[in-house]
Amino acid sequence: MSPESGRRRFYLSFCAPVALALVAGCASLRPWGPSSSTAANDPAIRQAAHEEPANEGLSWKDFNPDNIGKTAKKLTGNGPNREQARQLFREADDLFKQAQAAEPNQRATIFSMAAPKYAAAAEKWPDSALAMDGLFSAAECYFFADQYPNANLYYEKLVKAFPNNRYLDTVDQRRFLIAKYWLSLNQESPEGWYYYNFFNRSRPWRDARGHGLRIFDKIRIDDPTGRLADDATLAAANEQFQAGKFWKADEYYSDLRTAYPTSEHQFLAHFVGLKAKLNCYQGPEYGGTCLDEAEKLIKQIRRQFPQEAEREREYLERAAAEVRYLKAQRVMFLADYYDQRRQYRSAQHYYDQVVHEFNDTPLAQRAQDRIGQIAGLPPEPAQVAPWVVGLFPESDKVKPLLAATEKIRQQEQREQVQQCL
Repeated sequence: MSPESGRRRFYLSFCAPVALALVAGCASLRPWGPSSSTAANDPAIRQAAHEEPANEGLSWKDFNPDNIGKTAKKLTGNGPNREQARQLFREADDLFKQAQAAEPNQRATIFSMAAPKYAAAAEKWPDSALAMDGLFSAAECYFFADQYPNANLYYEKLVKAFPNNRYLDTVDQRRFLIAKYWLSLNQESPEGWYYYNFFNRSRPWRDARGHGLRIFDKIRIDDPTGRLADDATLAAANEQFQAGKFWKADEYYSDLRTAYPTSEHQFLAHFVGLKAKLNCYQGPEYGGTCLDEAEKLIKQIRRQFPQEAEREREYLERAAAEVRYLKAQRVMFLADYYDQRRQYRSAQHYYDQVVHEFNDTPLAQRAQDRIGQIAGLPPEPAQVAPWVVGLFPESDKVKPLLAATEKIRQQEQREQVQQCL
């Protein structure tokens, strides 16, 4: 196992306890912050990055309908201003350093004061390295202040404005923790339909579970090749499975198997995905695609994961027998349907299928017994009141054509016979 894989296993094994510990204050869980990262902590690097040229005059793109608001601010003197951006950023950095040196019970307050300044600095110099650092730092400050909805908001703004920014790995880690924390809150105390949050800044105003699942999806979409993309997919799948939403869980497990073939979660994606497939099956009255896919998963598990399959041998054997029985039950359902309609030819066809293809199930003997009982019975039921049927017009447009063709063929045969005589 590679060091990277070991680190990820360690991270995931402690993800839930870390998320729960956020309730007591997350500052103690975060040894690093925006000012301690390489790019953010080195003044020379940050200063050089923030000295890139920018054109503060009007351009054609300023008259784009999407930029009218920004253009109005620029014309009224509230638009981009590099000097103000640098000043706000320096003030925010000073507050951030004060928060790091402050007492634990005072850090959240100072972080929450620094965050708006970082955000304002980013707005004063958009599309710049300073804006990227400002959005990330604002999100970090809100994260350290335990204001997770605001932190997630600025993480998303950062990814939207700078899709390939240098903080992507950290952003994914932060959002993953936030999502796990919100899901754990809902597991401990599920929200009712009437619930609204007005005072707790660490959780959304409503539907913490839905917001957590949305973050998992955003991690997968924003950084599909990132280190936590497969982890987010598995976490979302497990959450849907535990909630009993097996169709949605099956989609996530299938996505994990297909999109992340080298993921360390492949066995879980197959094994728990098999359980999701079986739970998706709704009965013989519905389609059997889930059963076909479940049978395929059993074969793949035994072939690709022999050691894990041996540990779960009892369950896999039971699942394989269940799939076989359910598939036989679907065919038996069709046989019984035609049997009840006294269409014994069609019924015998499906009874024969049960006997020959599913002879390892208990339904095979019942099908064999029924074949003997209907032997010799008319293949189709007798037509009741055929004169009533003749009163109705023919709905099949092909039958009259076939009848005319048959009439012509018979006429030709009679002419040939007369010529021979």
